[in-house]
Amino acid sequence: MFRALVAGLVFGVLAGAPAMAQANEADIARAAQLFPSTLPLKERHAKVMQYASGQLGTAEEQRAAGFALVGLCNDDQYGPSCLQVGHSFISLGEAYDASAYNYFDKACGLGEGEGCSERAILELDGYAGNAPDLQKALAGFLKGCELNNGPACQHAGWSYREGSSAAQDFTAARGVYEKGCRLDAAEACFYSGFYKRLGRGGPEDNAGAWQDYVKGCDLGNASACNNLGVMQEHGVSRPADLAGALASYAKACEGGNKNACNNAGIFAHYGKGGPVDLAKAEANYRKSCELDYAEGCYNQALMSWNSKTDLPAARQAAEKACRTEHVAACNLAGVMQLNGEGGPKDVASALVNYEFACGKNEGIACSNLGAVNYSGLEGNPVNYPAALSYYTKSCDLNYAEGCRSLGLAHENGMGQTPDPVKAYQAFQKACTLGSPNGCHKQGFSLYTGAGVASDPQAALVAYGKGCDLKVGASCYNLGLMAYFGQAGAIDKAKGRDYYRQACELGEAGGCERYGWALRDGEGGASDAAGAAAALAKACSLGRASACTQ
Repeated sequence: MFRALVAGLVFGVLAGAPAMAQANEADIARAAQLFPSTLPLKERHAKVMQYASGQLGTAEEQRAAGFALVGLCNDDQYGPSCLQVGHSFISLGEAYDASAYNYFDKACGLGEGEGCSERAILELDGYAGNAPDLQKALAGFLKGCELNNGPACQHAGWSYREGSSAAQDFTAARGVYEKGCRLDAAEACFYSGFYKRLGRGGPEDNAGAWQDYVKGCDLGNASACNNLGVMQEHGVSRPADLAGALASYAKACEGGNKNACNNAGIFAHYGKGGPVDLAKAEANYRKSCELDYAEGCYNQALMSWNSKTDLPAARQAAEKACRTEHVAACNLAGVMQLNGEGGPKDVASALVNYEFACGKNEGIACSNLGAVNYSGLEGNPVNYPAALSYYTKSCDLNYAEGCRSLGLAHENGMGQTPDPVKAYQAFQKACTLGSPNGCHKQGFSLYTGAGVASDPQAALVAYGKGCDLKVGASCYNLGLMAYFGQAGAIDKAKGRDYYRQACELGEAGGCERYGWALRDGEGGASDAAGAAAALAKACSLGRASACTQ
């Protein structure tokens, strides 16, 4: 509103006539009375702007202010007035760019760095039929920077960074960004810090980067706040400060930085720098997604999918991220489409998304394709060769459950002769990669000698990993081996404890044997009530033999 009003006043004085021919005698007399030439230029300009902006005066007095503003530029050669007239013409639209250019040029010549910068912007973009002149624009930005205009330094840095007028020059860019930051140009502080952090255009300087990011953040640059948060989170230049990082991410998110919203979501989700706050985590992920950050969309989708709180929103977020080729999101979208979660079943889209993600080396997507082909899911025909190919790729990509599935496929033969050797190798890799059931299957192969020489001691190790990873069957088998001395001396106390763990994990056989041990006082004191409870649980889990004891 301020600029538009001033523009209207200036335009009313200048439009359609040379110089100030439209100003009448009353305008001239009123301007001389309100803004006498005896006032110092700075004071007169300030008073003119009060009237021109509508803060003071009648309509006639405000018109006189427009006349006086032009006079301050043309007659008194006062740079700030020329600059304001230039801005006024800019606000009138592209048809007045030539007039704006002339006034910015005049302001620049009178030592106004902002005038040099504004003139250069017109040169950079092209104006009034003139083609863009990148070299001239850079010269203008540099002149403005020399005159201590921070945004001009910032624009000059952009020109050097992008190589808009010559080859990229990161050293020169860093220099003008540093000066722009000293002159309180927020974006210049961000880039100055960024260059120092990376060692671009000069040596790495994390301490300097920290200072620039702090200043840029204080000046309202959201990217500077986010990058400051990253340094605080990871303890770069100073000790890690998770609470400080959270505050920086929150401020950056408020400023619209999509990465920061995602980072703030992660902190709230996992209780970093403050308490766990799932509602805030979801809100931050959602905002990040709304700002079109694929990782934020994926995190929103994954969180909602895992909690089953808002499956339609989860599916929409996963599909949005997938459209930007976020491979993990494409796999998740495929899962939801195949299962009809958050919307109708869409098998065709699910398979397309799985194929895309697998093609981008997302191991879980390859495993999912293996399952579709192995079992003939959702009307797709069983295709064992395709299943083997997908499971193999998934395992090669070090997806633990893909290796386990590959082992099961070899163990079952996939319509061909079973291959216990390849099955064991796949189970072994699955366990190494952290698959709980992969460890269980490796232990079973080692114990029974399927595809590998029987080795009860090694089986104990594999079963131990499975039990630690909460596989009840592994704990149960450890109990059997300890209870009956199948890999060393009999240890009924240890066996009983493994049965207990198995029962707590929902393994029916573990509950039954734990109940027997409690009933008979084997491996510890007898406990009739505990025995009854364990046997009842075993019965409820489908262990028929426990139901009659």
